[in-house]
Amino acid sequence: MRRSTNLALAFVFAVFQAYATTRYVTPGGAGAMNGTSWANAYPGTSLQTAINNSASGDQVWVAAGTYKPTNGTSRTIYFGLKTGVEVYGSFVGNETALSERNIDCGPSSILSAEIGNGGNADNSYHVISNTNVGSTAVLDGFVVSDGNANFDNTGNDPRSLGGGMLNAGNAGGLASPTVQNCVFTNNSAFFGGGIFNHGQNNGNANPVVSHCIFYANNATGGGGGIDNFGYNGNASPTLTNCIFAENTATDRAGAMYCWGGGGGNASPVILNCSFVNNSSVDGGAIVADRSNFSMGNSGNADPNVRNSIFWGNTASGEGPQFYLIGGATFTATYSDIDLAGQDPPHIISGPGTGNIEADPQFLNDTDLDGADDCWMTTDDGLHVDGGSPCVDAGNNPGVPTGDLKFYERIGNGTVDMGVYEFESSPLPIDLLAFYGKAENGFNQLFWTTASEMGNRHFEIQRSFGGLGFETIGTVPGAGNSQTMLQYTFTDDKLLSPAYYYRLKQEDFDGKQSFSPLIFLKSKNALGGLTYSNPVGDVLAVQATNEVFDNETFFLFDSRGAVVRSVLADGDTFSIEMIGVQAGVYFLKNSKTARVYKIVKAN
Repeated sequence: MRRSTNLALAFVFAVFQAYATTRYVTPGGAGAMNGTSWANAYPGTSLQTAINNSASGDQVWVAAGTYKPTNGTSRTIYFGLKTGVEVYGSFVGNETALSERNIDCGPSSILSAEIGNGGNADNSYHVISNTNVGSTAVLDGFVVSDGNANFDNTGNDPRSLGGGMLNAGNAGGLASPTVQNCVFTNNSAFFGGGIFNHGQNNGNANPVVSHCIFYANNATGGGGGIDNFGYNGNASPTLTNCIFAENTATDRAGAMYCWGGGGGNASPVILNCSFVNNSSVDGGAIVADRSNFSMGNSGNADPNVRNSIFWGNTASGEGPQFYLIGGATFTATYSDIDLAGQDPPHIISGPGTGNIEADPQFLNDTDLDGADDCWMTTDDGLHVDGGSPCVDAGNNPGVPTGDLKFYERIGNGTVDMGVYEFESSPLPIDLLAFYGKAENGFNQLFWTTASEMGNRHFEIQRSFGGLGFETIGTVPGAGNSQTMLQYTFTDDKLLSPAYYYRLKQEDFDGKQSFSPLIFLKSKNALGGLTYSNPVGDVLAVQATNEVFDNETFFLFDSRGAVVRSVLADGDTFSIEMIGVQAGVYFLKNSKTARVYKIVKAN
């Protein structure tokens, strides 16, 4: 199997902002090269300029192709994200809506550190380096490859940390971007080949990472895929629908290192992920470490795992799946974990509710991206069949809205373990595209079929939180057809600026099946508030450029149920989060209808 740099984003989870400025980038540029349209796109050498020139709420759309931090040879030039700016990749270069990125094994936008003469010795130290960015800094739809943070072997210099991405939140800083629909591959570093989350000394590096692949990255010291360095600080990412596969570390933690010593915290939340075929000396997949530089142990290094699979990871020393140091813990529930060789103290903490230890029956664990060499497609080796013990064996509360391919979770009453939900009843139509546009006061939905068989109608369904869908309209189907047909539907009864949509297709014989999900939001759906994300026991909120006047905020869970409310007066307020389960929530201002995504850490 070759190391694929093709990113398949079939029916991508789409977010469209009306009215915000969008800047366009193609490898060679076009027209006036001012970024105002695809016809006048910035050249690839100006990608960072496009990001820098964007204001909060703006987007940067990047066409397929390869983009490098510099045309020169300086290894210390990198890409960097910006708070409030969303950077989206893998466009063909003619799209008018973000949700049109209907790419099935198509061309990808590649951020590459290969600036030298072949080999990685002269590559950029990092592909991306982020400082002073929060969760509204978004990277979506890229392959991140070939970073080589090899400055020294001490780990004391940032040029040795995070070949793919360095989130430098150390020394009281903040580096917690949102990263989704990305592939990190062939990156290397002393610590954190794919990503290094640097929260040391009262810093915060808590990115929200979803629908990402960490494949064939390497670390000399530790953390081939990710290193969470929360020593005397916080480095606790939230990871959902992610694959860690064939990553390696020469010393420890083939997939992920979590160091929370010195009173710090490195306790990632891991939901519906798959760790497969990673390797190291100790901790083939994960190492959790509470030790101090000096004698003694303190702090927290406690990964919390649910609905996930740990299988085929190897360690030549101890702990093939996970390795614990200094009293660290590994909490796992409703997960499939191979415990062979997991001797004390490297054992699961607590009762391990719902855990199993059984061959997950992957489609092909020797060809993880399948015969098409593309991730996120139907032939991926980490799919399971209907006889897998992982099917219908997870735990539903707080599950992601869709699986790695954005097909709906909970296909048969109970969510599956791992990144893919078993598809027992695929659509009896050939759905070529399903996307939408957020307009002024209404949302427009579009879909196209290549063929239909016994298709009675489509029900258009929407949801505020991604679960608990309601039917808002019906469009007749064509029955039987072998020609391309196009459909539209207008939703003009908007009670919220952000909605999930799906199609429920029904045959004449009563059989039903569902499309992938799309998501639309208006310009200000995520603007106006500053808060840490993810949050712990207290959600502290600061208004930006506005003052609340006795405005009620409601905190909804993913099913749309209210779990907290508060009356805000002034420019700050807080919500007690003790007792609120870990997961994704939505904070809504009842006066303005603005909605804010909140991630509750464990």
